[in-house]
Amino acid sequence: MENGQQGREDLAAANREFWKLIFGSQWMLSFAKKIGDALSDNVEWMGIRRRSESGPPVKLLDYACGYGMVSSALLGQFDVIKGIDISDASVAAYNEMAQQSGVPPGLMVAVQGSIPAISTNTVLATEEFFDFDVIAISMALHHMGDQVGVISGLYERLRSGGVLVVVDLAPEAHVHDHAHDHSHGHTDCAGGSHSHDHSHGHSHGAVSSHHTISKHGGFEPEDMKALLAEAGFTPESFGYKLYPDTTPHVSNVPQHGTCQTSKFKPFFIAKGVKR
Repeated sequence: MENGQQGREDLAAANREFWKLIFGSQWMLSFAKKIGDALSDNVEWMGIRRRSESGPPVKLLDYACGYGMVSSALLGQFDVIKGIDISDASVAAYNEMAQQSGVPPGLMVAVQGSIPAISTNTVLATEEFFDFDVIAISMALHHMGDQVGVISGLYERLRSGGVLVVVDLAPEAHVHDHAHDHSHGHTDCAGGSHSHDHSHGHSHGAVSSHHTISKHGGFEPEDMKALLAEAGFTPESFGYKLYPDTTPHVSNVPQHGTCQTSKFKPFFIAKGVKR
């Protein structure tokens, strides 16, 4: 039990350091835009309750919020948006982005934390972090060790009838080397392996995400349906939309000085409704 807990803590620490380094790279911003556009196009499919002056506020929890891609994409649909991230750098960037974007004070605020919540985190125990209409977790579940625990913890924070939205990597139909090709996908101009390559460690001075991954190869629809059902979501409410676009993209990462040819991995949007 102690070894399992230590493993989850080590994974969390590795993720905090990784996202501090990779935050803001151009390939990541481009990939995030693809995801943001997909979310914006699926507001009705996700079942987001319409805002109403006479009704209760419509609330979004952006879990593992990063710098706020999900929150920004869905900003016009909600009265209250809360972000939670394990990285203090991401939380600071999220709040700075909200402030600089002119979002009304209090509408869009992130705090540092994790779910299941540590008992000492009194902020996440307050009412404002419960009864959400929608909780979204984007490109983070495959980095988490206790996936069932996370989804169950998010389930508890939804209102009855609330919707969990998961965006993550989908399996690739044709993988040349499924023992090693698990990258978010990019190599530098000299052919070296870099940043989000899940298969190897540090290479040529760049950051590797291999030690931050708990789930390689992406989630099949059956994987996600089973995870959501185990957490309590109604099986008949499950939905899964695949986005297979892997268009090559050339980007530059200033902090590492590498020229990269990126191949975006297929991703999906899945949903489940709380009983």
